[in-house]
Amino acid sequence: MVLFPPNRESHLMVTQTASEIAKQAIVIVDDDESVRESLRRLMESEGFAVHAFSNGPELLNEASLPAMGCLVVDYQMPAMNGLELVSALRGRGVSIPAILVTGSPTEHVRNRAAAMAVLVVEKPGLGSYLLDCVREAVAKHVQSLA
Repeated sequence: MVLFPPNRESHLMVTQTASEIAKQAIVIVDDDESVRESLRRLMESEGFAVHAFSNGPELLNEASLPAMGCLVVDYQMPAMNGLELVSALRGRGVSIPAILVTGSPTEHVRNRAAAMAVLVVEKPGLGSYLLDCVREAVAKHVQSLA
């Protein structure tokens, strides 16, 4: 059994077995291949199934998307930004939690993300803080479905 501790802003504590974690897919969308692969390795090291895409249209062309898990989406990408992608996915009924990754979010980006219930993580925090955010988002989503 894996214990997900709360992050510094949460009091949520959830336990999940390794098989429950494996059912939850992390969808990574980032046009920077080195960042995308680094995030893939980080999430896979925690037992998550990972689906990685280089841009929004590539993900939108995917025939099936996971019902459980979390989106980790870069903000600044060609063709469409991360919030436009999340909006398009929500329009298609994809309701898994989303985390927006960006180097320097403006107040406008933060406000738009907040209005869409999307957590913003700044790129210097792509290590353990992002992993904590993903764990918490997945745990909350699982609880909401129970």
